[in-house]
Amino acid sequence: MHCKCEEVEQISIFLENRSGVIADLCAHLTERDINIRAVTVMDTIDIGTVRMVVDDPEKAKEAFAAAGAAYVTVKCLAVEVPDKPGGFANVANKLSLSGINIEYIYASTLSGAEKAVGIFRVSDLERALTLNYDV
Repeated sequence: MHCKCEEVEQISIFLENRSGVIADLCAHLTERDINIRAVTVMDTIDIGTVRMVVDDPEKAKEAFAAAGAAYVTVKCLAVEVPDKPGGFANVANKLSLSGINIEYIYASTLSGAEKAVGIFRVSDLERALTLNYDV
């Protein structure tokens, strides 16, 4: 199975951990016609960190700045992963054999889908982009 990979720009936004803050963030993006392609939230007692990949990172950064939200960006690896046992093991193994550390990952799929998309923060993005993730 062919598994596409590409470089994506992830934006991490630091927000107060309270009810409605994610809805407000999404509204700022929706008003500017920005699509969220991947998202995860890590929380602490006071602050939440939202990591997301969107279809127009430049417009999203403008939206966050206008809303007064602090953010940082980082390049990540997006990989299609077969939705079957061993799919993520295949990607992790190929990265490991190339000496590339996975710093974190987030992904999802729906039941019955053929592939998920994993967002990987890796230690060597340029080398990771050259690997063949086909199964």
